[in-house]
This record gives sequence, structure tokens and C-alpha cells, in this order.
Amino acid sequence: MIGKKYEIYIGLKDKETYEEIFDEETFAKILSKQCNDKKIGFSLTNQLGGYSHNLGYTTETSLKITLIGCDEEIVNNLGEALKELINTDTILVTSEDIEYSYR
Repeated sequence: MIGKKYEIYIGLKDKETYEEIFDEETFAKILSKQCNDKKIGFSLTNQLGGYSHNLGYTTETSLKITLIGCDEEIVNNLGEALKELINTDTILVTSEDIEYSYR
């Protein structure tokens, strides 16, 4: 099949306190519930991210959510819901055309 692969990158630090308000396990449960409710297939990868902000530079737990074969509107809605939940300034959404198959 030909389709789109979307990746949502989201850090777990609150935009006001710069503290991680969720651990990865809690976030995974929240993401699973949101995706299960909407029947969205996903993969979740934990990574370390770093960035500059108005108080300097920080590192944080950064999660990558991979979605294949989803509608762009679903991806955007999920990203915005998670952004609001974590209270973060920004999420990064990437997309690319891919060929994929289920075997």
C-alpha cells in the first residue's frame, strides 16, 4: 500500500514550570486510551531531546508517536489534544509518503 507516515514529537515538560508532569508510563496510558477510543494504530518511542527556551537550555524526555495510514486531520487533532494535556508550547509533526504492507 502507498500512504503517509506521520510522526508526532512531544516533550513531557510543562511550558510554565519546565518540569515533567507525566512520566513515560503515564503518558503511554493516556495515549493508548485516546488511540483506542478512536481506533488509531500507533507506535511510541522514548528518546531524549534538548532545546533552548527563554530561561536557557534544557533536556527532557521526548516521545515520538508514529502513525501510519491515518488521515491528517486525525493526526492534527491527536497532536493538539496531547499538547494541551501536557501543557507544552510546541509539538513537531512530520509526514512522509511511504509504501507499507501488513504481513
